[in-house]
Amino acid sequence: FSLSSVFQECQRKLEHKLGLDSYLLKPVQRLTKYQLLLKELLKYSTSCDGVQELQEALVAMLDLLKSVNDSMHQISITGYDGDLSELGKVLMQGSFSVWAGHRKGPTKMKDLARFKPMQRHLFLYEKALVFCKKREEHGDGYDKTSSYSFKHFLKMNAVGITENVKGDHRKFEIWYSGREEVYVVQAQTVDLKMAWLNEIRKIL
Repeated sequence: FSLSSVFQECQRKLEHKLGLDSYLLKPVQRLTKYQLLLKELLKYSTSCDGVQELQEALVAMLDLLKSVNDSMHQISITGYDGDLSELGKVLMQGSFSVWAGHRKGPTKMKDLARFKPMQRHLFLYEKALVFCKKREEHGDGYDKTSSYSFKHFLKMNAVGITENVKGDHRKFEIWYSGREEVYVVQAQTVDLKMAWLNEIRKIL
């Protein structure tokens, strides 16, 4: 006898095609519902008391959603030889096209753009910038998850940035150890690029 067998028997008697779990929302899924509910309440509460509190609640919920989303991605990183929590809090994460060059390498820095970029998922921590390769998503619907293979990381205390790269306003440059290594990073939009630059500047 088990609780699941009871639910299965109820499902059979009611002739429901879907199991009970199909009608239940996981805690993480509820968070997205809460922010939608708050937005709806704000839409119809412009002239009512408590609007300020609703706005504050929405901001808090959106911050929480971002934090949860970042954490969900972080726990899917594989291959890192250490404790990721030692790198501090995840501030931002996202996918980028990346060109990498080394001062002593065969390719001159100015010629990087001629080569095909690598697709990398970057995690910005308080103490490091982590480069990963995104793997295929597994599962269906809400259960679909991505995994990330760790490639390398840069310590933020040795990082520098150049805001603009000639030829594309979406690109910026991350250099390491006095330009010993240079990474040209291309965001999907200029706004996304600026958001990352602003967050990186807060650390440097």
